[in-house]
Amino acid sequence: MANATIQYYPVGNGDTSLITLEDKTTILVDCNIRNCDDDETYDVKKDLLQSVQYRNGIPYVDVFILTHGDQDHCRGFKKNFYQGAPEKYSEADKKDGLIRVDTMWFSPMIAEEHTNDDEDAYQLEAERRLALHRKNDANKDNPGNRIKIIGYDGSTDYKDLDYLRAKPGDTVNRFNDRNQVLFSIFIHAPFKEHLEALGDDKKNSTSIVFQARFKNTPYQQDFSTLAMFGGDSDHTSWCIILEKTKKYRNEHALKWDLFLSPHHCSWSFFNERPQEENPDPKKTSLEVLDYRRNNAKVIASSKKILNDEDNPPHYEAKQEYVKKVTEGNFLNTTTYNVVNKIPQPIIFEVTSQGIVKPKQTEGAAKVAGGAGLGIVNSPSKYGNGKV
Repeated sequence: MANATIQYYPVGNGDTSLITLEDKTTILVDCNIRNCDDDETYDVKKDLLQSVQYRNGIPYVDVFILTHGDQDHCRGFKKNFYQGAPEKYSEADKKDGLIRVDTMWFSPMIAEEHTNDDEDAYQLEAERRLALHRKNDANKDNPGNRIKIIGYDGSTDYKDLDYLRAKPGDTVNRFNDRNQVLFSIFIHAPFKEHLEALGDDKKNSTSIVFQARFKNTPYQQDFSTLAMFGGDSDHTSWCIILEKTKKYRNEHALKWDLFLSPHHCSWSFFNERPQEENPDPKKTSLEVLDYRRNNAKVIASSKKILNDEDNPPHYEAKQEYVKKVTEGNFLNTTTYNVVNKIPQPIIFEVTSQGIVKPKQTEGAAKVAGGAGLGIVNSPSKYGNGKV
């Protein structure tokens, strides 16, 4: 059986990551699928069609996690993913290579304010699936209809569907109606306290934040690899995450070997923007980075980082990450591995031997993943409904 992998696609200032488990289960985190009109854009859609599984000739991802609804996290959803009743998937849809999403992870925060057509399409599809549950439709749990609500939201519109919800502090080990022994996800955000305190202008900071946990054997007590995903979450969100995990003595949920820099290496992870007016990183953000394990790596899913005024990506933010992990362990998706002027994905393979520098093979980056061990999987009190 092949090892699990984590793949970070080169999508400029945006996020698209694909987790593939040992049994070929695929979990897509965000999408920024751009038109390949030039010779320097990686064809993410083509790669996905080669990476996912097929059922009756239909390509599908087991789980799609949209961290939040900004365009650079959901671009291409409407065009490239099937929306509608799965039994109505047509030959024309198959010809167009529409990817079916067996299970959606849905944060109700995107219902608070629509900002683009792809976000609207994602919510409409989520609402279609939620309506099946409200009607107790016989097909509600079929592949292509499945849905999980993630985190708290600012309204009561989904209160009757709490049984579908995974809250901060919950550990999820069932994906697309299958239990996973070697993989789980710990949910950090969004949480009730955060949403009550912030308005729409802080929508980004209420992204889904989670820790992906990998093992190599069922009897293993520690995690081989821990990968942190946080969308565009800012320093305020991470401050509350830090506070909650420490309060409930759940610090193992902050450990990481791979850290996808929030908001494409923006200064907003460290402090308010602009950086010139807020030059000092928050102590809480630096403390989050101190939970790194041996040989940990930061991934910047962004365009090339230059010493200029761009934000994101932000040069001073990169320097703060480098202080923690060294230059060699800071990887930028646009510049790490370029073949014929086209940036290639960065791929980590999960093994029990620890994180090593990705190996470049056949135009793609690969790695023997893993991490320093020592994290015990213990019950959580964080997320008991009081956060």
